[in-house]
Amino acid sequence: MLTLVSLPVLAAEPEIKLKGGTKSLRENIRQHLTLADESCKTPLWRLNALLNDSESEITAAAQALGFYELEYQTSLRNDKECWGLDIALTPGEPVLVKEVRIVINGEGRLDDIFQSLYDKPGIKVGNRLNHGRYEILKARFGTLASLHGYFDAEFEHSQISINTAEKTAIIELIYNTGKRYRIGAINLQHEILSDDFLRRYFNIAEGDYYDSDKLLELKNLYNASNYFSVASISPNLQALSDNQVPIDVQLEARKRREYSIGAGVATDTGPRVLLGFEDRYVNSHGHSIAADLNMAENNTSAKLAYSIPMRRPAYEFLRVYTGYEKEITDTSSSYKDTYGTSYTYYQDNKWLQTYALDYVQEDSTIGLNAETRTNLIIPSVAITRTKTDGAPYPLAGWTLLAKLSGSPQSLGSDFSFVQLYLRAKYVKGFSFGRILLRSELGTTQLDDFSELPASVRFYTGGDSSVRGYDYKSLGPTEQVEVNGLSKEVVVGGNNLLVNSIEYDYLFNDSKWAAAVFFDAGNAADDTNLDVKRGAGVGARWISPIGPIRMDLAKALDGDKGWRLHITMGPDL
Repeated sequence: MLTLVSLPVLAAEPEIKLKGGTKSLRENIRQHLTLADESCKTPLWRLNALLNDSESEITAAAQALGFYELEYQTSLRNDKECWGLDIALTPGEPVLVKEVRIVINGEGRLDDIFQSLYDKPGIKVGNRLNHGRYEILKARFGTLASLHGYFDAEFEHSQISINTAEKTAIIELIYNTGKRYRIGAINLQHEILSDDFLRRYFNIAEGDYYDSDKLLELKNLYNASNYFSVASISPNLQALSDNQVPIDVQLEARKRREYSIGAGVATDTGPRVLLGFEDRYVNSHGHSIAADLNMAENNTSAKLAYSIPMRRPAYEFLRVYTGYEKEITDTSSSYKDTYGTSYTYYQDNKWLQTYALDYVQEDSTIGLNAETRTNLIIPSVAITRTKTDGAPYPLAGWTLLAKLSGSPQSLGSDFSFVQLYLRAKYVKGFSFGRILLRSELGTTQLDDFSELPASVRFYTGGDSSVRGYDYKSLGPTEQVEVNGLSKEVVVGGNNLLVNSIEYDYLFNDSKWAAAVFFDAGNAADDTNLDVKRGAGVGARWISPIGPIRMDLAKALDGDKGWRLHITMGPDL
């Protein structure tokens, strides 16, 4: 059977050939030619007319790049299917920048914001003159002025002086900033919460110098507050007077109540269901309530929290909470009730500090020991910071958490202990992939370790610890009798050390990455650390809800064999 395939016929196009000079010169001339927009059907008389007009276009395109002595020859071809044009260029010696003179007058003459124009104008003495860069430099003056409140700024003089004999150019820019405007009335428009509470977010005040960076910062504070879907902060440039600019603040409220439901899976906990409720503004002072329930086969947690914004609501808040947590592993079980309060402060240096006081009642079983109940009053302080490039698959960043907690018996606890926990992660990207480093360190000081409940002991092994081993299957052990047979049971330790290194390679134009990794560490009694190692390969899918990791890991110590690990969540 004969099949006829219809192929598209490619329409002929005019061919314009330029020879000589630099590539940038040829491309700039091509972009300036009106003739280049004509089709093959253009009559010859029109082509000749346009060719005469192209002289000024070619000259202007050449001078824009510093070639003031350009000579050229043109030849119009009338081929069988379409016309063509040949242009031979002899650019001559280019004009070089001899001097860049920048003078700033007015109130902003000593303002540091204009210093970059002197330090890095974008035009170097000795380089070929480029009119495009000259226009970019001029635009920077206006941009800096408008961003920082010099709304009356203008050029007193702007000129390029060409010496064709010397083939040099002198650039002169004299700019008068005028007076810098100050912030006038701040007009706040909103539908919820009180004016007094919302003005506690202000990082600006009437009489301050105008600075657009401050307005952007205020906008981000409102957007991060969880109260508003849209925050608009802008100067009213139509109402400038007496060197003051009014500021309009418009806030659109988010829905007050939100209900959420979700699901997930991890090999440590198995399938899980997440339920949530949030009341974003209980009253006009910005108080909020949040409730979360996380249910999995061996791990269930529930928490109810009431949050109260403090004097600087964007940076500090008080929280009162209660919670319940159940965790069952192969060697321990824990049922814990928590009642507490915390004060969180976000410092200007971007470190987050949290001071907490919890009352914890826990029923726990470790190994084959009888269930014990402990009552602990635990004050703690934690500092944390995360720095990242913000991408779902970060190529640069780090996170650090340090927490010091304890339980003084003098406050009513069953016994006393002090515990320090440190966790750090680091990501560094390269052209050939990225490296991820992870480390955990913990230590506990107390008189009798056997009194410590399961939730406060250190274990290792699992998806986010030493891969290749079951969840919390590593740590100090003790011998127990089971049906007349002696068996080792993991009972946890008072010290912890885990380190991990991972290499990822993200495939081009893909949401998939491949990984290889090596983990090592364990929990220990005192300093007797029996390091366990695991290594393997994995795949990463950068999903819309965050990275999903699938790892196949081999335990390198003992006879544990291979284990599959599946986790979700951000890398940092």
